[in-house]
Amino acid sequence: MSEGYKPAGGMPAPPRGLNMNERSSVVNRIAKGAGIAVTFSTAMPRLGLASLFICLLSGIILSFYYRPFGNVFQNVEEITSLVPYGWFFRQIHYITGQAFVFLMLFHTVDHFVRRRYRMYPAGEWTGLVTALIACFLTLFTGFILKGDKEGLFAGTILLNMLDTIPMAGKWLSRIFVGSGDAFFFLPYLHHCLFLPVITAYLIRGHVSAWLPGKGFAAVAFVAAGTYAILVDPFMDIPPEAQAQIVTGPWFFLGIQTLLKSWNPFYVGILLPCVFVVLVLIIPAVSRFSGRESRFKAKSGIAEKGLYWAILAASGAYLILIVKALVNGP
Repeated sequence: MSEGYKPAGGMPAPPRGLNMNERSSVVNRIAKGAGIAVTFSTAMPRLGLASLFICLLSGIILSFYYRPFGNVFQNVEEITSLVPYGWFFRQIHYITGQAFVFLMLFHTVDHFVRRRYRMYPAGEWTGLVTALIACFLTLFTGFILKGDKEGLFAGTILLNMLDTIPMAGKWLSRIFVGSGDAFFFLPYLHHCLFLPVITAYLIRGHVSAWLPGKGFAAVAFVAAGTYAILVDPFMDIPPEAQAQIVTGPWFFLGIQTLLKSWNPFYVGILLPCVFVVLVLIIPAVSRFSGRESRFKAKSGIAEKGLYWAILAASGAYLILIVKALVNGP
């Protein structure tokens, strides 16, 4: 990393060789001492964390009424229509969860495009990428927990894709999705317990530099409340109803489109794993390109190749999602 390299909002990069907590402490002191203005790069993670806190609070309230057994669809409809302000908390929970993942994704893309992955040790970068994956899995399990036709579809697709993994497929599928009346219980456990705990643990040091103040919390709450009041809830499709098109969550639409003509293992397991591995190894490759050695030139070319390959793959998948949103998967 060059001496003039600056991360977010004009802040100088913290020195290398620090652990996660030390790095966050340095970033906090730099930001406070430099009087960094609020920019898109610095606002995203703070608004995202404010959304997360509201999402967790609304989720705790909903968990008192949600039952992951029996007629889950009817239970969700009762929460929406019969529980006092149930529709409001459900809308708040939905939009703040989406906002958190959107903003964390944009925050990660912002880091990647500016090549800030160079400032992270391999272990910390791996933890942050894994946390982002856990966020998407939390959204996916939440989508299943609707209990409607789309939720059943998403859970069944996940089950079938996991089954295609050689040797470990059956075992993994039984970890993520139940069967019979307990179909929703395992997604419920992952959504409400395991995935949030894993995410919180992985980002525990990183987020201390981005904790939202009262202003960001107020903006997030007002925006979420406005959405909940002005936007009607999505119509859930009864499990027994006929539907021409059944779709998964927005970020799954690209995979759903490819599943029509590609092998489920390649589309749902292998290609995503290859993409994640490329994202994980790019900081290590960049370190080789910064060292004085006979491999420096080749490592520099490899880093550029990885960088543009990851951006190209992300762009192609984004196009698939947009096409599926417009024309259907």
